[in-house]
Amino acid sequence: MKSAPNLKKQPYDKMTEVIIFAGSDAWAHAKQWQEQEGRLAGDNVPPVVLAEDQIAELGDLIIIDDGRYCVRLYRAGNLKPPVINAIARKLAAAGVTDANYYPDGMHSHKRENWREYLERERGKKQEEKGHQRKTTLPMSVGSTGYDTQLDYVVKGIIPASSLCSIYGASGSYKSFLAGSWACHVSTGRQWGGRRVAHGAVLYVVGEGGIGVPRRVKAWEVVHGEQVKNLYLVNRPIFPAVPLDVDELVIAASQVERETGKPVRMIILDTLARCFGGNDENDSRDMGAFIRGCDELKRRTGATVLVVHHSGKDETKGARGSSAFRASLDAEYRISREDAGSEALVISCTKMKDAEELKEAAYDLRVVELFTDADGELITSLVVVDEPRPPVELERIEEAGNKTENHTALWGCIRSRTQNGDKCTIPLLRDDMKKLGYEMKNFSRWLRKLEKDGVIYIDGDDVGPL
Repeated sequence: MKSAPNLKKQPYDKMTEVIIFAGSDAWAHAKQWQEQEGRLAGDNVPPVVLAEDQIAELGDLIIIDDGRYCVRLYRAGNLKPPVINAIARKLAAAGVTDANYYPDGMHSHKRENWREYLERERGKKQEEKGHQRKTTLPMSVGSTGYDTQLDYVVKGIIPASSLCSIYGASGSYKSFLAGSWACHVSTGRQWGGRRVAHGAVLYVVGEGGIGVPRRVKAWEVVHGEQVKNLYLVNRPIFPAVPLDVDELVIAASQVERETGKPVRMIILDTLARCFGGNDENDSRDMGAFIRGCDELKRRTGATVLVVHHSGKDETKGARGSSAFRASLDAEYRISREDAGSEALVISCTKMKDAEELKEAAYDLRVVELFTDADGELITSLVVVDEPRPPVELERIEEAGNKTENHTALWGCIRSRTQNGDKCTIPLLRDDMKKLGYEMKNFSRWLRKLEKDGVIYIDGDDVGPL
């Protein structure tokens, strides 16, 4: 069933009162209320509108969400008694406990309290229907709907109106990939030869800094096009907090007004920064985060893409409660192809309702941006959205319980030996330092690769077996 205008923009908290304007002049009265009473009260939520078009299809219209506690109904122009009764019955059926009806409009103090009427109406309906009541469960028969085609934000990769995640270790370029998708969706350009749903994107820069704006600028330099429909939220948003969800819904509405385009995707970068002080491993805390993401989806119609970190052992997936992965429509592991290269590998680890994306590698291109006050050239990276087969990691796959550190060290060894460069323990230590790794367990990483038959160590010389 279709929802009444502005119903999906109402607060997540069911105890918050919903205002409805009903009648031939409902749109005008609702606008006046927003500009006057709403502004004075600091209330940015638009009222639900039941104008003539909505009244004509009232029987097939959802006018209030289930479980809402209280409603304020204003008469706005012509409104016939049978329509008023039909509205009251719909409120009762949705479980509204208390409602106040203002028959003379929003500037009148005259009101009718419907609490007792709603209670009687609910009891009457239950008595009338009894065991003959039809279920509210969504049901279909047999193969009905088998030919339904999925909608996508990025065809075959990111489903529309879904909850998705990309995860990987630090330095795996996962945020560069999220930024690339955001730029392509907001400009309508194909990504990797795949169609995108052109629209606006909200990017929550939870980790702060200037990295994301520089990545966007680098994309603009490469593609010769300004990214106008990508909006950055420069602080973490906590989906487990209803007020933050409300604020992001308001932001999405503002972006839609300013761009004239629907918000297709909301990116949360990263889960850790948007989790507050909660415990990622606690299923209850993760459940609250998931419910908030689902509420964002429901109220904006956008896909929520969460950028997440992998655990200590990359082979065991993203860190935190397994409830998060269970809730996802699509999940991708992002890894660095080789510790010495600037390329990422996308591996699909979950695709709920479609065929999994084939694993592919994507190169990153260095882009010069500007020279700072000290004469240093500032650069960033752009994902080249041309898929290719990933370079095999060969013997490293034989190592058990390997971590990101082992994979990175193997990448350094492999890069040096393939290029014909000298490969010694001191040189490898320098390579790993340049990549940002702590060196206190460096010797242990080497010994493990040697023990697992991946490399040999001869004095200071190191090489693959």
